[in-house]
Amino acid sequence: MERETDLLLQNLNDTTSITEFFEANRAAFVEKTIGEYIELEIRKRKLTKAKVIRSSGINKRYFLDILSGKKTPHRRYILRIFLALKLDLSEVQWYLKACRYHQLYARDKRDCVIIYCIHHKLSVDECNDMLNKIGMENLGFENR
Repeated sequence: MERETDLLLQNLNDTTSITEFFEANRAAFVEKTIGEYIELEIRKRKLTKAKVIRSSGINKRYFLDILSGKKTPHRRYILRIFLALKLDLSEVQWYLKACRYHQLYARDKRDCVIIYCIHHKLSVDECNDMLNKIGMENLGFENR
């Protein structure tokens, strides 16, 4: 993926017309919504939406609005969903970047806790508990 991005950047540097560049590289651009990516992961992992909703603790209507593209969720809700899906850190980082969210940053203490939780496949509640114990903002409402 990174190699393709480097090639795209090289093509951009070599172009004289942005219109021609867009036309020639149409397939290279990421144009999916975060909801489409979440749907893809649910199918790929053979999960049900209901299970992901329960695990993430997100309101069913709001979750379905995210999937349909009606809502653009805050980063913390996306992270709740990624924890529920048990994505690897590299997948989380790619999706965050592709959908124009800030990637998790190892020099940020709160992000470090979230990275730890992703790496260890912890639940949303476990992640929130960790964040609460060290006095940091958690990923939103509690499931309890």
